[in-house]
Amino acid sequence: MKHSKNILEDLLARSKERFSEQQGQFEKKARELFLAYSKAEQGKPKEITMHTVNQILPCIAFYKAVSEYTGKPEQAYSIIEEYFSEKCALTAKKLQKLCRIPFAYQFAPRIMAGIIHKFFGTRSNFEVIDRSIRHDVCQIDIVKCPYFSICSAYGCPEFCNGDDTAYGNMHPKLSWERKKTLGRGDNCCDFILRILK
Repeated sequence: MKHSKNILEDLLARSKERFSEQQGQFEKKARELFLAYSKAEQGKPKEITMHTVNQILPCIAFYKAVSEYTGKPEQAYSIIEEYFSEKCALTAKKLQKLCRIPFAYQFAPRIMAGIIHKFFGTRSNFEVIDRSIRHDVCQIDIVKCPYFSICSAYGCPEFCNGDDTAYGNMHPKLSWERKKTLGRGDNCCDFILRILK
């Protein structure tokens, strides 16, 4: 499935089959909410807005609007969850293809650590503890996550269930482990990717 850069429009398109009667009402409301939420992010660095404006706030606007006009927040969440599940499945296919390159899997922990620090570090309003002590293991705890904190502030469930789908089956010699998440009440979201001996 092709995904556009505009998550809100993708979610609204998906909702047409389920909520045809109220669609016009909550589409307008969702766009208004997203515009209002986005204004608060104006002037912030792109490292932050790539998460807030591009990912988090479209989902919150959709969730709030659908919940208000249909009284079915669980269906709004289901649409969001399905969307990201499919998106992460596409990511998984790309990673599996890359890991088929001879010996490429051996660099996966180091590459993942670099990606986390670059895109999910302090400049993006995350706080991480890097527990990696060897090159064959990426072990990083995210102790502060804007996906969790912003969703909580708006009274929404966290829209972040795709890591297992994206990273769980990259290569037979790679082990992905997820023991804790902030969304389940733990003290961190742990990312553990290790090369199997």
